Amino acid sequence: MREDWTPYFEWLESRLFMPGRWAVIPDAPGAPSQLNDSLLPQWPFGPAKGAPLWHMDGPIDRLLRLCDIYPRVCLGWTGTGEDAAVGCEAWFRRMDEIAPYLGNRPPVLHHMRGVLVAREYDFIDSADATSGAQNGWRYDTSLDFGDRWAGRRAYLDRLAAGHFPKRVRSRLSRNRDAARSRGVASALGSPRDRTLVQFGLW
Repeated sequence: MREDWTPYFEWLESRLFMPGRWAVIPDAPGAPSQLNDSLLPQWPFGPAKGAPLWHMDGPIDRLLRLCDIYPRVCLGWTGTGEDAAVGCEAWFRRMDEIAPYLGNRPPVLHHMRGVLVAREYDFIDSADATSGAQNGWRYDTSLDFGDRWAGRRAYLDRLAAGHFPKRVRSRLSRNRDAARSRGVASALGSPRDRTLVQFGLW
């Protein structure tokens, strides 16, 4: 576990204080909830500019406690093996388990690596995609008319609009149906029809 986050905080300071920007509060993946709770007071920018990360294998009462303190909380999937991907059957089961605790006025939740599933639940307010960093270079082109990020930005716009290959959408649908056929109660209905997902880049 990293003990000194000062370099990260110094890097953030000049970038964070612009309208709408926020950052993920550092934690220790795999560590007990009590240890990650002890790291939260080290965040120097106040709750409005930071979002703690709730690892989805952790206690639900910790998620609710974080939502009471912070205006935004991040969800991080922690599956392994065949359950490693966000949107797998186990992910749907866990999300259906969480949903009843959030009530009719859910908190603002950002899903890490969650752009594929951001339309599945109304309480996902924003999401990000590591695919932008991993695959964005494939869309670079010399025909960018002086805008070096034009190709990558167009790629991210397609992700935000929900334009995924049919095989990906079919796999997601199968996982959703399999999770709910196992008797997990859900009154969530079908995925929402939302034109654009908010990318939470800060």
